[in-house]
Amino acid sequence: MTIRKGEETYQKMIDVAIYYFAKDGIHKTSFSKIAEALHMTKPSLYYYIESKEELIRKVFNYVLEDYKFSSYFDEESLEITSVENYLIQGGNNFIEETAEQSIIIDLLNEFTLYANRMKAVDESFIEKIEESRLSFLNGFEHALRVAKVEKSEIILRAQTLAIMLDHIQQNQQMSIKTDEKKLWKHIVMQTLKS
Repeated sequence: MTIRKGEETYQKMIDVAIYYFAKDGIHKTSFSKIAEALHMTKPSLYYYIESKEELIRKVFNYVLEDYKFSSYFDEESLEITSVENYLIQGGNNFIEETAEQSIIIDLLNEFTLYANRMKAVDESFIEKIEESRLSFLNGFEHALRVAKVEKSEIILRAQTLAIMLDHIQQNQQMSIKTDEKKLWKHIVMQTLKS
C-alpha cells in the first residue's frame, strides 16, 4: 500500500515537473515550486528525488522514451499495407498526438535548448535527442527501401520526411493554420515518386 502511494506521488512529481518545465522553463522551475504544487515540503521531495538535476534527467528520459518512430508508425502494418498508406497513417498519428499534447512539444523544445547549453558538461542529453531523431530517420529509410526507392535517394528522402514532420509540429506549436494531414499526404506522395 505504501509503495503504491509512493509510486503515485512520484508520477505526480514527474507530471508537475513536466508542466512547469514546459511553462516556465527548466532554469526558472525550482524544487520549491514543484513541492508547493504537490502540497509537500521541499525536504519531503528529496525522499523521491535527490536533486533538480536528477529530476531533469528523469523527466527528459520519461518524455523521450515515447518520442520515437515506432510510437507513431506501426511497423507491423508495413507488411500488410502500401508504403504510401503506412507513411500517411503514421504521419497522421504523429500530427494528431502532437496536436493534443502541445505541452510535450513545448517541453521538447525546452529540452533541446537545455541539451545544447549542457553539451560541454554532459553530452547524454544531446545523445538522447539524437537517438530519437535517428529512430525517425531509420524508420523512414526502412519504409523507403520497402518501397524500392532508388538507393542513392533513400537518405535524402528520409531526411525530407523527418524535416517535414518537424516543420508540421512547429506550425502546430505556433498555431499556424495549415491542413497538416493534407500537407503530409502531399509530401509522402512526392517523396515516393520515382
